[in-house]
Amino acid sequence: MDTQPLNGPAPSMDAPPAAQPAWQAPQPPAWQPPVPPQRCSRAGLWWTLGIVGGVFLLLGCCAIAAVSSFVGGGSKIVGGDSVAVIYISGEISGVSAGGLTAGNVTPEVVISQLKQAEEDDAVKAIIIRIDSPGGTASASEEIAVEVARCTKPTIASIGDVGASGAYMIASQCDEIMSTNSSAVGSIGVIMEIGDYSGLAKKLGVKFIAIHEGEFKDAGSPWRGLTTTETAMLQADVRLTYDNFIAIVAKGRKMSDADVRKLATGWAWPGIKAKELGLVDTIGNYTDAVNRAGKLGNIVGEPNVVTYTDESLGTLLQQLTGLVDRLGAVGAAGPALTPSTPTIR
Repeated sequence: MDTQPLNGPAPSMDAPPAAQPAWQAPQPPAWQPPVPPQRCSRAGLWWTLGIVGGVFLLLGCCAIAAVSSFVGGGSKIVGGDSVAVIYISGEISGVSAGGLTAGNVTPEVVISQLKQAEEDDAVKAIIIRIDSPGGTASASEEIAVEVARCTKPTIASIGDVGASGAYMIASQCDEIMSTNSSAVGSIGVIMEIGDYSGLAKKLGVKFIAIHEGEFKDAGSPWRGLTTTETAMLQADVRLTYDNFIAIVAKGRKMSDADVRKLATGWAWPGIKAKELGLVDTIGNYTDAVNRAGKLGNIVGEPNVVTYTDESLGTLLQQLTGLVDRLGAVGAAGPALTPSTPTIR
């Protein structure tokens, strides 16, 4: 029996196979010359490094400014009645070349901090925290005059040393406090002039100064002082000395004669200085804070506010490490001219 598929006739076995595409081998890509690796230009590299360095420097400045604002404006952050602490630590002198302070105490910085304390309504009293052997007469007097002008109660707190110019400043406070062992006083003036003429003669070295004005080269280290020059410089030192005595006498409410008896250039231990009337009370920093709080009529424990020098010169010193602390003025100090008496 013949059968047919339901969907139509069955395909014939003799039908030709379906056409298949002819096989082709893959064609290789067209040849292209190699591309040389790209290199960053040297100028672009330096620009990139400069921008990155600038960003880090800016971030560092912002961080320092932020810390300074927290420290300098402490009274506004902590709230309540406060005692401002202003530090006089190290040699006292004017601003050095370029406006950099070289780690010294300068009138510009201290006067600025005193002004901040005077204008801050939260500050009720001021502590001048002193650890200094003194410095130049002029710079010390500038600060002392400004301390005397303060309208708020002031107390000097002497640590290791409060001598010469530093004591001049302390004497303008309402009260002076030191420890039993603090070195206090040294009321006196000194001018130091080197004389290398003997050494130069031995070495066969001559130094010739061409000048106009009879005393223009007075104090030159390459020749000795004449009798007239010595007398003139001694007179200048005497004027500075008398002025020093007058400032201390006014601040301490003593007579010139009484201060002059003590103006021997000697520094006494705090316990002896108190007996001589150069110190009011014996105590440490904590005692000074508590005493300042009482002088400022602060109820309870006072907040403590400190100020920082935010000048560009100081900021650059902190960032680049240019500060060269010379230590005590007796160990090393700036070269003096005959017109720069030093009270130390």
